[in-house]
Amino acid sequence: MVVRKRELNLINNLLSGIGIITLGFIITIGSISIYTRVVNLFVYVFLIYGLSKLLNFILNKKIVRNNQVLFGIIINIILGFVMLSFPKIPLSILPIVFSMYLLFNAVVKFVNYIILKEINLKSRFKDLFFSIFFLSFSLLFLFYPLEKLNLFIMIIGIYCILLGFNKIYEFIIDILSDKFKLKIKRKLRVSLPVLFEAFVPKRALKSINRYIDYLTSEEEIKEDNSDLKVFIHMSKYGFNQLGHMDIMFDGKIYSYGNYDKDSYRLFSSLGDGVLFTVTNKEKYINFCIKNSRKTIVEYGIKLTNKQKEKVRKRLDEIMKSVYAWEPLCVSDKKNKLKYKDYASKLYNTTRAKFYKFNGGEYKTYFVLGTNCSYFADHLMRNYIFEVLKLVGIISPGTYYEYLEENYRKKNSQVVHKKIYNKESIGDVNDQDKK
Repeated sequence: MVVRKRELNLINNLLSGIGIITLGFIITIGSISIYTRVVNLFVYVFLIYGLSKLLNFILNKKIVRNNQVLFGIIINIILGFVMLSFPKIPLSILPIVFSMYLLFNAVVKFVNYIILKEINLKSRFKDLFFSIFFLSFSLLFLFYPLEKLNLFIMIIGIYCILLGFNKIYEFIIDILSDKFKLKIKRKLRVSLPVLFEAFVPKRALKSINRYIDYLTSEEEIKEDNSDLKVFIHMSKYGFNQLGHMDIMFDGKIYSYGNYDKDSYRLFSSLGDGVLFTVTNKEKYINFCIKNSRKTIVEYGIKLTNKQKEKVRKRLDEIMKSVYAWEPLCVSDKKNKLKYKDYASKLYNTTRAKFYKFNGGEYKTYFVLGTNCSYFADHLMRNYIFEVLKLVGIISPGTYYEYLEENYRKKNSQVVHKKIYNKESIGDVNDQDKK
């Protein structure tokens, strides 16, 4: 009997949920004693690994021998002995790392507050509140981290318990009939911290490449009857590793980002928000693959008539607040091919139309706030998907995991999946949804 991916996904949600909840209770009840044993175990593993690498370096004549390799091995061993000699250091590392993560979130929320303050949006006060909240807890764990170990361990334990219950909740939802599913609204999704989710596209790209190796050119192509498409962009090069996402609806692709090179600020993480539209999907995807060496995963979503009207309404609202903007190659048509910025190359290839915003939340782009995922989520929020995080940032990684998870489910709205890369394989087999 062949077990399909849907059944495996159900079993995985149930077993992983039970396992994570159990781990959460063990961490919470065991407190410092469990934490100390785990940290000490890692210190010994770290030290043994360094010594084994040194022994291999001395005895194995086949390995590469240079000063750089030897230096790395010695540093490993020294760090191992230091952590073994001063046990308080490794015990303090995780609370300090947690403090840095909270500080990172505080900075992100404060930047969002400044951006929203410039356009006088009331929602800015929520970002200010969480910025102060994260900063306060960051300082709490940064100073005297050993004294805060109990609190730190309790937070980790509670987080694991919540994550586990979320997995079991997903399992229960999946086994319910469609009649009951319609009555239940997903309001909160407990997911990984944003720093992990940010690099989901990079991890996913590796598994996709392994998957492609097993596909054949004779694979059956299924009919695509979706109404809205989401494109998740993946790459192993530069900032593209963090991913990007677009929406296609009524035959037009909408992409929001930081496409005006002259407006870049804060190491190009800030800039004028630019929206472009493209009607030729094939040219756009080919451009993305050739220009940025990307792999693109397309998810097709089936909508009701009511949902389609809501998407149209939100797009109409967005397009009322924009004005036409021209990339450099358009303003200097005689030398249009000399410009190598992304917007110019995209225009020369696809004849995309570019727009900037008169005001509102999309006027300024911020890579960790008002970004491509935030824009896409705005179009689908609350009535197609509830990809919600309690406080954090919605990234392409957040959406990829959610769409992939829903694609594997029977009778979900995600009805189609297609992968594009330089080999361009075509549709994957949709038989798991039947």
